[in-house]
Amino acid sequence: MPYQGSFDKRTVPDTLDLADRAELALNGIGGCIDPQLHHMMFFHVFYTCREPYMRHHGADTTCDPKFAESFPMMRVMCGSSLYRDVESAQMDDLLSRIDDGLYWNRYEPSRPWYNSYNPDFDGVRKNEDLAMPGAAGRMVRTLATWRELDGNTGRDRYIRELVDGLFRIAVHRNAYSYYPDGGFGEPFNYPRSGWIRTDEPKSETEGGEGAVTAFQAHQIQGLCRWYAASGDQKALDLAGRLTRFCMLPKFWGGLPDPEGNREGLAGQAIPHRPDPVGVAGHEQGHWFSHFHARAITLRGVLEYAMAVGDQRILEFVRRAYEYTLTFAIPRIGWFNCFPGRLNVCEGCALGDMVALAIRLTDAGLGDFWDDVDAVVRNHLVEQQLIDASLLERVAAHSSERPPEDHSRYPGQETTDNVIQRSLGVFAGLSTPVSIPGPWIMQCCTGNASQGLYYAWEGIVRRSGDSAQVNLLLNRADPSLDIDSYLPHEGKVVIRNKTNRRISIRIPSWVDRKEIRTHVSGRPRPSEDWVGNFLVFDDLKPGNEICIDFPIRETVASYTANCRTPMEQTYACRFRGGTLVDISPRDDSPTSYPLYQRDLLRNDKTPMKKKRRFVPEKTILHW
Repeated sequence: MPYQGSFDKRTVPDTLDLADRAELALNGIGGCIDPQLHHMMFFHVFYTCREPYMRHHGADTTCDPKFAESFPMMRVMCGSSLYRDVESAQMDDLLSRIDDGLYWNRYEPSRPWYNSYNPDFDGVRKNEDLAMPGAAGRMVRTLATWRELDGNTGRDRYIRELVDGLFRIAVHRNAYSYYPDGGFGEPFNYPRSGWIRTDEPKSETEGGEGAVTAFQAHQIQGLCRWYAASGDQKALDLAGRLTRFCMLPKFWGGLPDPEGNREGLAGQAIPHRPDPVGVAGHEQGHWFSHFHARAITLRGVLEYAMAVGDQRILEFVRRAYEYTLTFAIPRIGWFNCFPGRLNVCEGCALGDMVALAIRLTDAGLGDFWDDVDAVVRNHLVEQQLIDASLLERVAAHSSERPPEDHSRYPGQETTDNVIQRSLGVFAGLSTPVSIPGPWIMQCCTGNASQGLYYAWEGIVRRSGDSAQVNLLLNRADPSLDIDSYLPHEGKVVIRNKTNRRISIRIPSWVDRKEIRTHVSGRPRPSEDWVGNFLVFDDLKPGNEICIDFPIRETVASYTANCRTPMEQTYACRFRGGTLVDISPRDDSPTSYPLYQRDLLRNDKTPMKKKRRFVPEKTILHW
C-alpha cells in the first residue's frame, strides 16, 4: 500500500493534533496483532492483574478487518511507517480467508476457541468453518478503502465474490432480506454446512448480542461503498433489501427500564418499557439497548439513504441521532450506551457518533460540527489509553490472576510487554470521569481510531480553489495549514497555500462581535458570513489568516444516568469547548482517570518544533 506525501517541519502550537493520536493508535493496533497466528488480533487486553495479558477470542477474525481499515487511515494522518510489515502481511492473510463468496473464520485444531463467543449462548458447537455476514460487510468496507487509496482494482474480484456470497446466503422475503441467527459461536454466524435455522427475528434483542439489526448493517455500509465506487446495482439492491428489514417497526421504539429483567439469550440486553403516551418511537428511531449496535444500523441505513436520496430514512436517522443525545452529556462527548443498567460509554460508540454527525451534516440535515468537536476534544481522545504509568498503577494495585483464569490452550494468551505494545488502543467502557478496571475489546479500537480519521478528514475539505475549515484543530493539508492555539488562547492561524477562498467555521460558543481577523498582518473586518462560516476571498498563496477571540472558562453541571441507581451529577469546567476539569472524581487505584488537564488551563500556548505529514491523497468515502 503506497503512502505518498511529505513532511513539513516547523514550530507549531503544542495542542491537540489528531495525527499524533493516529501514531499512537498505530502502536496499539500493530502491537495487538499476533504474527504467529495468521496476523489475527488479540481481541482482549486485560490490565487488572499483576501481569497484564492479551487473549485471543472467537471475535478475532470478525474484527480483523476493522484493524485493516484503520491501518491506512492512521498512516494517511501521520505518515508513520510503524508496523508496515505487519499491515502488509495482515492484508495477505485477510484475502486468504475469502472463499466461496464469504469471509471465513476457519476451523483449526490449534485454535479451539475460534467458535466460542460467550458460553452462555454459544449453543451446540461444531468443528467447521464459520462466516459472519457482518464480518464480510466489514471486509467489503476494508477492500473499498484500500481501493480508494491505492487505486488497485485487482482486488475487485474479492469484493464481487463477497457481494454474490452475501446475496446467496441471505433469507429473502417479498420486500426485504435478512441474515438469521442460525449458527453457533458468534451471533448470526453462517456455518459452512449452511444455516441451522432461518427464522425471522421477532424483536431487536434476539441473538447472542441482544441485537439483531446491527448484524445486517455492516453489510449495508460495505455494499453502498462498493456501489459508489463501481455502480454495482446488485450491491445497491441488496443494501436496499437489508435496509428495509432494519427499518421494520418491530425493531424500534421503547424506553430503557432500570427495574425490569434483562433480555436476550443471556440476559445481556437492557429491558424496556413501552413508548410514553403520544410518542411513536418506532417512527423516530428511538432505541433502548446497546447503542453501538443501534449506531451500526443507523450508519448503514444512512449510507443507503444518501446513495438513493431517501428523505424518509434521512429524517429517521436524524431523529435517532438527536434522541441519542438525550442519553448523553453531549458537551463532553460521553454517551450512555446501556441506559438504565450498565450506564457506561462504549469506545465503539464514540467513533459512531463522530461518523453520524459528519455524515448527517454532509447530507444537509443540519450543522453538527459542534457535536463532532465536543466528542473529539473530549471523550474520544480521553478513552484512548496513552499513559503507561497509569496502566502500571492499575496492575500494581490488582491481585494475582488465579490459576483457573489462565487459558489451557497454548498460544491463546501472551503477557509479553503488554502495556507498551497496547498503548494507543481504546478502552471498552468508561464513565464520564474514569475507565474503571480498564480492559480492551478491540472492536472499540477499530471503531474509535476510525473516529479520529473521520474528524481529521473533516477538519478541512477542498473543492477547486476553495477550502472549507470545519473544525479548529491542527492539520497539515496540501492546500493550507491550520495552527490551533485552543484551548489556551482563542487564536487560530491558517496558512494558505493554494486557495482563493477559505471559509472557516466558528464554534457556537464564540461571540461573533468579539472576533478580530487579520490577513498577512493587515486587519480585515469579520463581516462576510455564510451561516456559521467566516469567509475570506481573494486570497493568494502565502497569505496568513489570523483569527482571534476571547476564550473564557465556564462551569456547568450535567446529570448522567438520570433516574437510575447510578444517577450522578457532574460539575464541569470548560475552556471554550474543551473540558478541563470534572468532579466528583474516581480515585480508585484500579481505575484509569480521565481529564487530567490542569495544563490546559494555562493561558499561554506551549509551542513545539515538530514534523507534520502532508498526504498527497486521503480517503473520502469512509
